[in-house]
Amino acid sequence: MEIEDGVSSWDIHPKVVLMDYHRWQLNRYSHTGEANGFSTKLMIMTDHTGTHVDSQTHFFPEGNSIDQFPLGKFVGEAILLDVSNRNIDEPIRSSDLNRALTNTEEDIKHEDIIIIKAWPFDRTHPKFSSSPGFTSEAVDWLLNKKIKILATDLATVDFQDSSRPAHVKLLKENVLIMENLVNLNRIEQNRFSFIGLPLRLKEGTGSPIRAIALMDKI
Repeated sequence: MEIEDGVSSWDIHPKVVLMDYHRWQLNRYSHTGEANGFSTKLMIMTDHTGTHVDSQTHFFPEGNSIDQFPLGKFVGEAILLDVSNRNIDEPIRSSDLNRALTNTEEDIKHEDIIIIKAWPFDRTHPKFSSSPGFTSEAVDWLLNKKIKILATDLATVDFQDSSRPAHVKLLKENVLIMENLVNLNRIEQNRFSFIGLPLRLKEGTGSPIRAIALMDKI
């Protein structure tokens, strides 16, 4: 996601503040003829802004914060499962995942990163923030595959339940969660290399990421 002033990951998240802090001020370079001062921005946002990753401390105070994970956790082989043809008012079930995996003619490997394409419309669609995520049994299906990250283009992996069972189950097992991915329609192969590095935020409960799919590179 592009981070701009006023953007929000979804309805209940606070909006980003991105404003001018310096705007071509302190013109001490003008005598060189090379520059007319400098400009900076002030940013105010949560550590779950835009396309982001959740660390264990998002739900478990005793878990690892985002700065405590090795960088290798956020890099690796990924497989794309497309469940975007389901009814968007229905949660994602294990049967949906099974069907999508069959369509790829691939197998899920140990410590794969699973990318779920679940949203068929633009993010401005009125149901984006209320579309349900994964049922509990779908999460169990994923955990049984021994994946290391679950990533999706949905606003949340949960079944719109205030107890957040998908977050709890995944993070408890050290499976990190990435939400609000975009441009998944541009990925033209089922398996690819993935990079989604977080900022090194001390004690961060998550971090914005720049998610990159490297196609034809495994």
